Amino acid sequence: VVLVVAVAIWFFSSLDGIVKNQIEAIGTELTGTKVSVGGVSIKLTEGAGQITKLSVANPKGYRTDEALSMNLLRLGIDLPSVGKNPLVLNELVIDSPLLNMEMNEKGGSNLKEISDNVSANTAAADKEASSAQEQAGGEPLRILIRKLIIKGVSYAVHSPVEKLDNAKGTLPTITMTNVGGSKGGTPGEIGKIIVGKMTELVIAQAAKAGIQSAIDKKLKDVGGGLGDALKNLGK
Repeated sequence: VVLVVAVAIWFFSSLDGIVKNQIEAIGTELTGTKVSVGGVSIKLTEGAGQITKLSVANPKGYRTDEALSMNLLRLGIDLPSVGKNPLVLNELVIDSPLLNMEMNEKGGSNLKEISDNVSANTAAADKEASSAQEQAGGEPLRILIRKLIIKGVSYAVHSPVEKLDNAKGTLPTITMTNVGGSKGGTPGEIGKIIVGKMTELVIAQAAKAGIQSAIDKKLKDVGGGLGDALKNLGK
């Protein structure tokens, strides 16, 4: 998504239909699963843009249809940086994303499989984007996000591990600054940071929720000091 939006800002300006088609085509190629977008609106003269209802389908063999869906992505574009390196986004807000994490008996997961696909395909995509920029007489495309906000994140976990299966919850708002560093990062590097951060927190929260659920079940049969000790294990 970051890659396509950046290219859109550089080359397509307000051609929203083209941007939508490119996000779906390139996203599907990168993830190895179907990527779909509800709509795109980029108003370059106002330094603003948004993408609605972006979803990433699960690979074959998983129970749920979608691995990741994002209700709304809002972009604040630094106009003086357009056509320069790095391209600067004053703000990127990802609103109400939903992650479905499914684990299998071998310790793998749908998000890991998609992440592996992206890792394998991102290098080629970054190289292609860089090559295009270099041929046009510019440096390889890099992006700096001054402020990244991911809010309203909800998740569901499906796992053969009983205490984690059907764990659901929400994550606190994630805020990061200067994503990409002073020189900016490639679109692939930025994407890995964003998805990696959400996945890391989902795993931590789901594990904690699963442990607490198991403790609560045990507390029906015990009390007193032992019950308090068990409660503390989930903190």
